[in-house]
Amino acid sequence: MGRARLAVLVDRFPELSETFVATEAAALRDLGHAVRVEARARPHRPNPEADDALPVAYAHEDTTAGRLRALAALVARHPLRAARDLAARRTWRGEEDVPPLRALAPVARRLRAAGVDHLHAHFAAGSALDALRLARLLGLRWSVMPHGWDVFQQPRNLAAKLRAADVVVAPCAATAEHLRAVAPGVDVHVVVMGVDPERFRRAGPPPPSPSPGGGTVLAVGRLVEKKGFTDLAAAAERLPGVTVRVVGDGPLRARLAGTRLELLGALPPAGVRAELERADVLAMPCVVAADGDRDAQPVVVKEALAMEVPVVATDAVGLPELVDARFGRLVAPGDPAALAAAIAELLALPAAERAAMGRAGRAHVERCCDVRDAAARLSRLLDPRD
Repeated sequence: MGRARLAVLVDRFPELSETFVATEAAALRDLGHAVRVEARARPHRPNPEADDALPVAYAHEDTTAGRLRALAALVARHPLRAARDLAARRTWRGEEDVPPLRALAPVARRLRAAGVDHLHAHFAAGSALDALRLARLLGLRWSVMPHGWDVFQQPRNLAAKLRAADVVVAPCAATAEHLRAVAPGVDVHVVVMGVDPERFRRAGPPPPSPSPGGGTVLAVGRLVEKKGFTDLAAAAERLPGVTVRVVGDGPLRARLAGTRLELLGALPPAGVRAELERADVLAMPCVVAADGDRDAQPVVVKEALAMEVPVVATDAVGLPELVDARFGRLVAPGDPAALAAAIAELLALPAAERAAMGRAGRAHVERCCDVRDAAARLSRLLDPRD
């Protein structure tokens, strides 16, 4: 018997800030699953390295006539299920916008035509509600992987989605613990968002030891509060000889523009790899934002470790599960002085010692964060036949 045919549901695809979705989908495909992507809309910033062999459909591009035809067919085939969906929508509307059934009907038609067995939603947001409804309409199994903002900042119908899913997956133990508190009794599995160690591999030797008081620090992420880049800017003031470069864009750009941070804007994965190649240290100073938003376990940390770049991070969210003294340092969140001291410590190490840390970091990623291993674990959870 062949592997399950999977549909990955997301709000936007392939989003540049969510490269892990495309990476995981391709890894599941390589395991033998037939994988397609159903996205609500096209991405704000597309990821140019997303596998274009994955079939992708965009719900917002379905025509009005096509939606009405698909709706008529769906109601004719499943009248009672359609009626139950209408009743449930009244409850869900208390916390989030709920698309009419006609918006989901073409998606249901495509899933049925493709013979999909299982729906897997990334983020417990709109795509998760779509997966829940489609699973009930079509009699399918479904799973959800919540991440960050959808859990802590905008947890809309979160408990109901967790209880309704056949499988709940979290990207780190910290998030899993929170989800278990939100929906007691729900079994939450941890599957890290892995990276491809072959794609993230150094092209040349690590940089030589910087001059005393110098060096290059890289940070990667959206310019939003939870990334802690305002703390990084304050830390940079304590490191006047150090170059601090930031890849990413977002609402805090104007605020950070007057600091010592070099703002590079959003870059494709190849650009991130090029910046990691020249970096002495990666900084990931995550914090819990005032509105509760937070990361789970930033994938860029795993990418940096795979490229043998030591990491300075905060002991917040899922970072303590990933970073240890063999290849990095952890400091308290919201403490620019401690952040600067840890960066200065790593930059002052002899080149051979930093290179050894880099090798240890890569070995850890190969052992614990390889996307192929993570996809295999996810496959076993999603496919009862596996």
